[in-house]
Amino acid sequence: MKKAIVYEATGADARRDRIQRKNLTIVAVGHPGELPDVATDLARDGVQLIELCGGVSPRWRPVVSAAAGPRVRVSSVMFGFESLIPAVRFNKAYVDGAPPPVAFLFIEANAHPGRDSFTQKFPPLSTTFVPVPDEVSAAFVARDLAADGIGLIELYGGFTSAGAAAVIDAVQGRVPVGVGSFTLEATLSKGTA
Repeated sequence: MKKAIVYEATGADARRDRIQRKNLTIVAVGHPGELPDVATDLARDGVQLIELCGGVSPRWRPVVSAAAGPRVRVSSVMFGFESLIPAVRFNKAYVDGAPPPVAFLFIEANAHPGRDSFTQKFPPLSTTFVPVPDEVSAAFVARDLAADGIGLIELYGGFTSAGAAAVIDAVQGRVPVGVGSFTLEATLSKGTA
């Protein structure tokens, strides 16, 4: 399945700031108003799942879904109650212009987190993308990232509820952990809604 992660970053250019990895496209947008065009392009390229980062309000999900069309599922990263206080700390640091680095973990077969990680910087934000081979590895990686000062973690690429729970448990409340979510219409087959 072809997937995409779309995240908002100050100063990004969606036409230029794209990374392609196997069946994953990562796109940074400078403003949410770019999302419909990005979704249309991704759908045209055969992407079947678009995952919006937690920095993109879920109010954009139906806009992205309409632009991408009925063959593309759209997910938004959301944060659970246990992440609210660390998310407020992260947001305050971001507003103050000095956010800690962010990590996006995504599942990729045969990945080696240490060797295959890469970082994109759009000041003041630094986002490290960490491919993990499986959910068990993700929990260990997340634990280490939290200990090393990562300020926020988001999960992409097919985490199960149990896998997400393991990551949340591994960080022990030190950082917020965002998990992809769908609304009802995304889970129904076409014509059922």
